[in-house]
Amino acid sequence: MSRRSGVSARSLRYYEQHGLISARRESNGYREYDDSTVERAEIIHMLFGMDFPREVVVSVLACTGEAPTDAHDALAEQLVQVRAGLAERIERLTETHRQVSAFLEERGH
Repeated sequence: MSRRSGVSARSLRYYEQHGLISARRESNGYREYDDSTVERAEIIHMLFGMDFPREVVVSVLACTGEAPTDAHDALAEQLVQVRAGLAERIERLTETHRQVSAFLEERGH
């Protein structure tokens, strides 16, 4: 699964521990994942890579397939907060970029 999804075995165990993915256990104790779980793990990995909190990841996953309208409404509310956080990070990064640029310009770079 790790090779197929590009997600570390440690992360996959974390996802499973928190109910984000599930696996069948073979008689030898190995986990068996189907193709839809591979895709789900890739999505989870991408969302965590973008610093989305676990609660938002759970909401995104709840909006797949035939999700009820309230699931979409709950996700929208969470994404409003995520967007605000992103805007703050962009402002901080923009200011840091400005300061680095000013420093380099003073030194002829």
